[in-house]
Amino acid sequence: MLAIMAGIFFLSAQPGQQSYELSAQLAQQIQQDNLAGTTPGWFSPDFHANLRKWAHVWLYFLLGISTALTVCSFWNPAGKPFRFCTATALLVCLVYSISDELHQFFVPGRACLATDVLVDALGFVPGILLVCWLWYRRNRRQNQN
Repeated sequence: MLAIMAGIFFLSAQPGQQSYELSAQLAQQIQQDNLAGTTPGWFSPDFHANLRKWAHVWLYFLLGISTALTVCSFWNPAGKPFRFCTATALLVCLVYSISDELHQFFVPGRACLATDVLVDALGFVPGILLVCWLWYRRNRRQNQN
């Protein structure tokens, strides 16, 4: 979880132009490899803009998974209910997402956008729900035996 947070922080600390050029190179490579159709265009008709938003979704999906695993494994020694683990992981990811946007406010060429927190949530919410549901089912199965 901390490694993913550090990676997100590192990427957010890049100045706007550097971040844009990195994603533009990646977008160009994907288009050259004819893989552009594999990324749904839900956010914008511009493939590059979509790629940037999908990067948020996937990074935060990984953060959601790792946060839920951390909460279920280490912060839940008393076997608290499914709702506790889910709510705690959601709160951690939401606070981190907001802090990431606030961090970008101070980086040259970057912006603090509330809509990016919503895009991040498209990643971390399903990741958390998936892990917490699987964890709950596993524990339920163990308790039945």
